[in-house]
Amino acid sequence: MTERFSFKAEDVGDVKQEAMSWADRKLIKNEDGKPSFPKKFARRGPNSRESAPDPFPETLPIGDASLARHDAGASNFDPTQMRSNLTKKRAEITKMNFEARLTQTARAEILNKEEGGFLETDDDAFTRNISQRQIVDSVDMASASKHFDLHLEQFGPYKIDYTDNGRHLLIGGKRGHIAAFDWHTKHLHTENNVMEAVRDVKFLHTHNMMAVSQKNYTYIYDNVGTELHCLKNFHQVLQLEFLSKHFLLVGGGRNSFLRYLDVSVGQLVTEFPTRQGPLDVMCQNPTNAIIHTGHSDGTVSLWSPNSKEPLVRMLTHNGIVRGLAVDNTGHYMVSTGGEGKCKIWDLRMYKQIAAYRMPSLIGRVAISDTRTVACAVGNTVQTFKDMHLGLTREPYLVHRCAGVVSDLRFVPFEDVLGVGHSAGFTSLLIPGSGQANVDLMRANPYETSKQRKEREVKQLLEKIPCEMITLDPDDIARVDTETLERKEDERKKSLLLGNRPPIKFTPRHRMKGRGSALNKERRRETVTQMKRRGRNDEIKQIENEYLTDEPREKPKKAKQDDATPSQHVLDRFRVKS
Repeated sequence: MTERFSFKAEDVGDVKQEAMSWADRKLIKNEDGKPSFPKKFARRGPNSRESAPDPFPETLPIGDASLARHDAGASNFDPTQMRSNLTKKRAEITKMNFEARLTQTARAEILNKEEGGFLETDDDAFTRNISQRQIVDSVDMASASKHFDLHLEQFGPYKIDYTDNGRHLLIGGKRGHIAAFDWHTKHLHTENNVMEAVRDVKFLHTHNMMAVSQKNYTYIYDNVGTELHCLKNFHQVLQLEFLSKHFLLVGGGRNSFLRYLDVSVGQLVTEFPTRQGPLDVMCQNPTNAIIHTGHSDGTVSLWSPNSKEPLVRMLTHNGIVRGLAVDNTGHYMVSTGGEGKCKIWDLRMYKQIAAYRMPSLIGRVAISDTRTVACAVGNTVQTFKDMHLGLTREPYLVHRCAGVVSDLRFVPFEDVLGVGHSAGFTSLLIPGSGQANVDLMRANPYETSKQRKEREVKQLLEKIPCEMITLDPDDIARVDTETLERKEDERKKSLLLGNRPPIKFTPRHRMKGRGSALNKERRRETVTQMKRRGRNDEIKQIENEYLTDEPREKPKKAKQDDATPSQHVLDRFRVKS
């Protein structure tokens, strides 16, 4: 043992000499004793002659399109409009901070290296002939696991919904079956049968709360299946929508009533009849929270909780409207009608930009983040790309399901399409339908429970009042100068609010229960009104009565003279002599 770790003294000297020689090469002392680096180890600054050009400059150029995409109004902010110099300096600093944040956000797009793409074939072959089995065999294992089928023939047809981050899935069968699970890991949250008809299902702000429209009323359940609330105001609701930025649950009833419920406080905001028949076709515009409803006469109405009349009414089809969908930008709307047509509408001009002839059995429709459109035609799902450009001539992908399709939903940030049908549920792979680069600040599919709780609190703090729901979301940032000027003119013309000095009046405190705040306010209001009307005599009398601190002198009764005989009550009936 000792021989294995023994070494000679001359070996130690060699090691020490070798270390000293390396140190001498690394560090050299000047004549004054200060250390200095050799020329080969000298630090090279930006002003050094021997400094090599930096292949990676400090700032990279940013395109104008990228800056305009992230600009939230900083370019329109003008600090010179401020009155004082102090407010101008503060406004300039604020604008500089906004522009710096805008530049950093736009520059961060350099890190987005992922690119989206669609299927392409050789020899002019059609992509519609590619089956899901071929796509699954060609992709990696993680993507292949996103394609699956749920065979639930005894409870269909099914309605489906995904959370905002696309991580959790909620399905509801017409015969009462409800299930919520993480479709990535296939972890089941809850599964229950409510023993009555289910018409629609919808996640609320998190996957811990879900709304289920049942036979008579709408119920709220948590992620373990416990019933939290029974919304009896939502009677016979056919369609549900949730406005996440406003915390509003919207229900379209069989009796044509449209109802808005604030789930943060549990109060009904408004309800009104649309007078357009049952509301079985409904969707929302994600940009301005406007509700779109399709009717049997071929019209589409746009609704806001601030108006009981439709903001816009469009004639879209010659027959019944069967499906509606609006893209995330709020620029395009897709509608399907009973006459067998699928139409693309530009919501900025409310004009039709494309129309496609489809089979007469066309029903529900959905649109993805990249404007890929999916249409339900009987038991077949047909997907199309570039329909808003008017260049589509044939379907992109076609898949035949085991039953008649009842609902369609694209998964956010994924190339996946969820299909609910009469035989269960099917998850389809649609390459190119999702965004390649995910904005995790808006919705994080991989958030933890702590991040979810923080996001929920932040959403409540940033809740937008329902009064701000308008067709143009930019109206919130504008100042209504016309209404302000009109109110100012009315205020100046009013007689009660003229240019008069304020009326000062403090009532005196009274005893025996007459000095309450209500009595004081009544006396103050009486004096104020009398002063405004010019009743000076009565005002002086009331002020002397209410303002004088000294007690008023009571009128003294006249004393009877001792010589005067006292009079009796019956003396008036006596005959005077």
